[in-house]
Amino acid sequence: MEGWNMKLKVWKTLVINIILMIIFVSIVVMVSLKMNITEFDLNYFILPIFFAILFGSIITYLSMKRTRHLEERIKEKTKELKHYPSMDDMTNTYNRRMGLKMLKNHFSLSKRDKNSLSVCLIDLNGLKSVNHTFGHTKGDELIRDVAEMLRSSIRESDIISRMGGDEFLTILPECDIAGARKVMKRLREKIRIYNEDSQKSNSKSYSESISFGISESSYHDKKTVEYLLLEADNKMNIMKKKKRAISHYSEGSSDNVLIFKLWVIVL
Repeated sequence: MEGWNMKLKVWKTLVINIILMIIFVSIVVMVSLKMNITEFDLNYFILPIFFAILFGSIITYLSMKRTRHLEERIKEKTKELKHYPSMDDMTNTYNRRMGLKMLKNHFSLSKRDKNSLSVCLIDLNGLKSVNHTFGHTKGDELIRDVAEMLRSSIRESDIISRMGGDEFLTILPECDIAGARKVMKRLREKIRIYNEDSQKSNSKSYSESISFGISESSYHDKKTVEYLLLEADNKMNIMKKKKRAISHYSEGSSDNVLIFKLWVIVL
């Protein structure tokens, strides 16, 4: 159906050009008859315009044909992508393969459009301890909660990818490092409020926290996608080493529930 619509557009453009050419030539002929212009002068006047319109029609046809070819290629690529899973089922974010693919695409676009691009690598602190103490169901719940809070902290144009385990990649197009820090600040504030609400309602016996690293690429630097990821990963690991999550145990007020608390790390 789309191919047929493209053919109609091509022929419609050609017909419009031909009609315009006929109208223009008819007007010129009528004017020339009234002004008693000779046949030689008339041809000298009309032929360049005729060939200009003809050339424009050919260019239009070739452009439309190329557009159709590109649309067909996009459809083929889309079909190929459908054969591969692109989403992480547990968090409803992009999986690692799709996240890296989209990072490469946005990196190329940022260079072409001369825009900044920032990436954030985010790691959940103490997930192994939560899994060991409270079970993997609680650990999965922790991952989903952080993914949801991260999703509500970014723009619609930003991208979240679960890189594996408890690590997330956030791609922020047209965003410098200052903007990326604001995103992380919003996320940490949401986590802080979430932990306070959980403690008040006694709904969870653990709190959530993160470590993260940010890297920025501007159009004039020589950074690569690999360097961006490595830089963000190094910063994230430095944060984890410098400010380890502090854990302590406290007795519950009524049922002696073991509380495992992880404090949010501040950059």
